[in-house]
Parts: sequence; C-alpha cells; structure tokens
Amino acid sequence: MNDLTLNPAKPLGIAAVERETGIGKDTLRVWERRYGFPQPERDAAGDRLYPAEQVERLRLIKRLLDAGHRPAQVVSLPFERLDVLTRGAGLLTEASSAAATGALTAEPADSPLVSAYIALIKQHDAERLRRALQQDVMRMGLDRFVTDIVAPLNTGVGQAWMRGTLEVFEEHLYSEVIQRAMRTAISAIPLADAAQSRPRVLMTTVPQEPHVLGLLMAEAMLALEGCRCVQLGAQLPLSDIARAVRAHAADVLVLSFSSLLQPAQVLDAVADLRSRLPQQVELWVGGSNPALRKRLPEGVRVTASLSDLAPAVHDWRERHRSPSTTDLLLPPQSRD
Repeated sequence: MNDLTLNPAKPLGIAAVERETGIGKDTLRVWERRYGFPQPERDAAGDRLYPAEQVERLRLIKRLLDAGHRPAQVVSLPFERLDVLTRGAGLLTEASSAAATGALTAEPADSPLVSAYIALIKQHDAERLRRALQQDVMRMGLDRFVTDIVAPLNTGVGQAWMRGTLEVFEEHLYSEVIQRAMRTAISAIPLADAAQSRPRVLMTTVPQEPHVLGLLMAEAMLALEGCRCVQLGAQLPLSDIARAVRAHAADVLVLSFSSLLQPAQVLDAVADLRSRLPQQVELWVGGSNPALRKRLPEGVRVTASLSDLAPAVHDWRERHRSPSTTDLLLPPQSRD
C-alpha cells in the first residue's frame, strides 16, 4: 500500500512522486519550468511537496505518454481533459498495441466475455487464467480464438489499464499469460514439409518497438495457412534483420508497428529495410501506427488486419505458382 493510499490528503515529496508515477525527478523539474505543471508546494526546508490531486494528474499524463503522446501535448492539460483522453486514446500496453492488428473481431471490447476475462485477471490467478484461455483455444480453434477472444480482449485490457481500473502489474500478468497460451497453441499446429510450407516468413520488430503480441497473433494466422514462421522477438537492429532474412532464406519479412514510434521513424525504418532486402523478398507491415496509412516504398505490403493475411499468402502463392510446384504451395488443409 502506498503513501497516497494511506493518507490521500498528505502531499508527497519528489522521490515518492517518482515512485508513484514512474516520472523521473529531473523530468518533473523540467515540466515545472517549461509547462507550468506540476506546481508543487514547499516545506519548511524548501523541498517540493506535491498535493494528491497533482499526483493523480501526473498518473494520467504518464499513461498518455506511454500511449504515444508527447509532453507538449498533454502536460499542461486540465485533469478533465486528460481523463477524456485516457478513455479514448490509442493504447500502448503490450496487450492493447496488438488490438489494431485484430480488427474485424466478433466480440466488442465491452462484451460479457471480455468483462469475465478482465475479472479473472483481477483475481491474480495466473494458472486459472491460463486454463481458461487454453479451454477456449480447444473449444473454438486457434483462428476463432485469435479473432474472437484475443483481439477484443487486448482492446478491453488496454482500455481498462488506461482508465486506471486495471493495474500495470495486472496488464503485465495478462500479457505474459496470453503470450504463453498463444505460443503453446501455435506449436501444436502440425508442420508441413519445408518444401510445402512456403512462403517462409521471418517476423520481428525494429528498434524502439518492444511489442510482440501482435506478431504472435499474425504468426497464428500464417501458421494456419501452412506458412513456416520464424519469430526473432522484438527490437532487432535493421542490419541484423537483413542478415537474418538471408540466413533463414525467408520469402517474406513481417514487421509490426504500434503508435509508440513516430511516423517518421516508421517510414525511415521501412525504407531502409526495403533497400537492404533482396528484391524477391517481400516486406509485409501491420499494426496501429498512422505511418502505415501513408505512401510506402515500392515492394511494401500493408496488412491492415488479421483478415488480410490469408489473402496475402494466397496472392504470394499465385505469383510463385508453377506446374511443378502447384501442389507444394498449397496449405496442408487444402490438399486431399
């Protein structure tokens, strides 16, 4: 239990505010000078003291910064405006960064199913949460589990985190459990012979993009199409990505971009990678970053949602079809 919970009326020192909000002491001082907020009181020794209402406002600011806003956009806003933004902003927890990847879901983010899962998360029983997810995978199949459970649940968890009804550690618990559940389900998909599992897909994120849950959702859908996927995790340097594509003889490189990165960073990374890749290797990009709605370099395909992946695989196979490989390029479930 923290100091603010013990005594809501008691102002906090700057070190305590740093612990409560995750905003560094130096940053708090800079904001005070640059934006006129926070406006701490002073004790008899001249040390800063922050009233409880300012600490709460700083919490909202931190959530919005984590969601991709810049300090100049939000630090000077009143509490009411910050509250509105946190309820409707694009979300950048690990769970919610993947939500845009799962567009066209069957369940809304405020459905009874999502609410039931969030209630389960708040019980802090990781094993019970894991079993519930595993049962839904077995009951629904992986494709429907991703679109009907994971995608709306990501959105619901992100919204709850932004509203402050879900703690950071609870969102982290969900992210860890759902990633394990996804990896277990993906590993259970039978692998076709290497010659029958093209395109070979390499999946990762660029530096400063830490979120991988969206990639796992995409991997599930690609694996169900018969693709052989190699996951390299998050934040791989661009030069290493290009080397990995060659080392794994990948046909397609898949990258995910949340709105954590500035659009210019995304465009620069995509253009840089496209120039490094062999011409025959395709680059598919997806996620919530607004840069993906801009004009991208030649040879870059945007998969705006999970439902775009199957057509992308089909198109690739059509373009690489030949009389001798017609049967080899079909996914396993499509052959007699």
